[in-house]
Amino acid sequence: MIRRMILAAALLAGAGGCSVPDAGGGGDFTPDLAPATARQQVRERAERVAAIAAISLDAPKEERLTCPGQISDFPDKELYRMQGTYHLPIAAAEEKATYALLTDHWQAAGLHPRTGDDPWVKGPWAGPADLKIDLRDGHTVALSRSTDTTVRMIVWTRCLHETD
Repeated sequence: MIRRMILAAALLAGAGGCSVPDAGGGGDFTPDLAPATARQQVRERAERVAAIAAISLDAPKEERLTCPGQISDFPDKELYRMQGTYHLPIAAAEEKATYALLTDHWQAAGLHPRTGDDPWVKGPWAGPADLKIDLRDGHTVALSRSTDTTVRMIVWTRCLHETD
């Protein structure tokens, strides 16, 4: 009898509000977000980085990417990542100081930026990066030298579920 009561209590606890919300109750959280909103959020994150570094964004390319293989109750065709690629006018001689400025800013905010020496900096979405930060809101920023006068910045979202 006690065994049945424990089993019933465990089943009820699992059926309540303890699981992470998703479409089918499988426990994987994939936020619902319209692509236009995700694009705007990516642009805002890029503009914040540019403002911290006191530079301007140049040649933006923002695109919706598929999110294949995501463990989710949603079909793959409804899952996506928004990514923005920007070129920052940072000369090679100024790169180290700019990265130090960004690193100090993020560390003061309680975040943990990673440098090119960290093996986790090389991610599937940005490739190798000189500096990378995972923001608390599900966005990631990666910076890497592009030419002698520019740094490529890629900002991307976590996997999202497309809504209308």
